[in-house]
Amino acid sequence: MQARSNGVFTTALVRDGQPHHLGLHLARLVESARIVGLPQPTPDAVRRRVTVALTAPDAPTTAARMRLDWDGTEATVAIAPFAGHPRTTTVLRAPDPRESDSPTAGAKTDALGSQGRALVAWAQEHGAGETLLATTAGLLCEGATSNVFYVVDGELRTPTLHTGLLNGIARQLLLDATGAVEVDAPYDVLGRADEVFLTSSLRGVQPVTAVDGREIGGPGPVTRAAQQAWAALATDD
Repeated sequence: MQARSNGVFTTALVRDGQPHHLGLHLARLVESARIVGLPQPTPDAVRRRVTVALTAPDAPTTAARMRLDWDGTEATVAIAPFAGHPRTTTVLRAPDPRESDSPTAGAKTDALGSQGRALVAWAQEHGAGETLLATTAGLLCEGATSNVFYVVDGELRTPTLHTGLLNGIARQLLLDATGAVEVDAPYDVLGRADEVFLTSSLRGVQPVTAVDGREIGGPGPVTRAAQQAWAALATDD
């Protein structure tokens, strides 16, 4: 039996009135609805609502954050100015694990969004910018509001979908663009990582300078290459 949630959503970056990767975000909204058992939205209908919102007189004219929500019957579009994420960040391990076999794994639900905001607040209270989650089996999974990539032995890696992570739009695109390898590995693998970075539609590629208090330093060559790859991908629909 499929799990139900209050709703699903996706969040996209808008620059100069153009939403980045809108087609992929609409596909994720449909897939999230399918996973949780909601009627699925019609992408073209949601796209029309996006166009109306972006051409409204009060729509932001600079960088903006656009959230698309679907409750099973109606799509809503909310657009707000977006100042961007810090150039780099630090991360801490989340106090509780992620259940990789959750029936809503892979769906961007309202509940997941609320949990993510709470975990970011917890990280900030403890002097970091983001939390990283491990599964109940101790495998590295994802950030509270991001996906994670890391470099070990010169190889760029990221956790697999088997960990129950949300397959972010930036993650999907960068897997192809960078040749990163999907690996199930213990969370502690980060203790020997030479580089770590986070990805999301809003943050792009954000270098991590410390993991659980261990300093990594500035962005290395693999991270910089990923940033360049993301810049080339950022405006595609």
